[in-house]
Amino acid sequence: MVGGSDGEWRALARRARRVDAGALARAGTWLALAPHPDDETLGPGGLIAALAAAGTPPVVAYLTDGSGSHVGAPGWSPARVAAARSGEARAALRRLGVTAPPLWLGWTDAAPQAPGDTAFLRARDRLLALCRRRRVRAIVTTWRGDPHCDHEAASLLAAAVARHRRLAVYETPVWGWRSAMPPARVLALDIRRHRPALRRALDAHATQRGGRIAGGTSFRLPPAMRRMVDRPLTLLLEAAHAP
Repeated sequence: MVGGSDGEWRALARRARRVDAGALARAGTWLALAPHPDDETLGPGGLIAALAAAGTPPVVAYLTDGSGSHVGAPGWSPARVAAARSGEARAALRRLGVTAPPLWLGWTDAAPQAPGDTAFLRARDRLLALCRRRRVRAIVTTWRGDPHCDHEAASLLAAAVARHRRLAVYETPVWGWRSAMPPARVLALDIRRHRPALRRALDAHATQRGGRIAGGTSFRLPPAMRRMVDRPLTLLLEAAHAP
């Protein structure tokens, strides 16, 4: 299922345990691992804004440069698309309250590395070093069940990092909401006060909203996904990855 379905979202919210940003912040520094620029807003954006407002902004990393979203658009090489999207990501993070520059892992968009591959292990080690340096205690990333290869890869990479550091991992569905969600513990964070910041952050991703890049196989966020930032809660699924 592409985009967030209100029915599935409400079903997940009903079985979620409410938490507040202060409690999540007291757990320690968070790492937000986004597959592409814009996923930081569509997935854990509410959590990012809430943690920043609580005085503990998370560390943010991007798996890919997002250059595969507009293949063949006239005048837009992959390098130019990547540069535009990195600028949008930095603007979105500032609007969410994060001023520190993110870490870019540099994977090719829609060409994820398999666990055990050299590039996968290199990315894992870079994140491990970041987690040690910033004393990260929890990771939030996209849900492994999202029907997108980069989202699944982000979940696998987060799990690999967490196993080495004994970190908690939480996942946020972006592309996939299903009626039979996994029987994981679900946390719900009230983010209503942060919705204006989320809308501004999503507005920063002009290449994904249409109008800035035309032609080729240009991607445009569907309306159902753009409305995800208007939801009152951020839902976090506690990941249960085997070691």
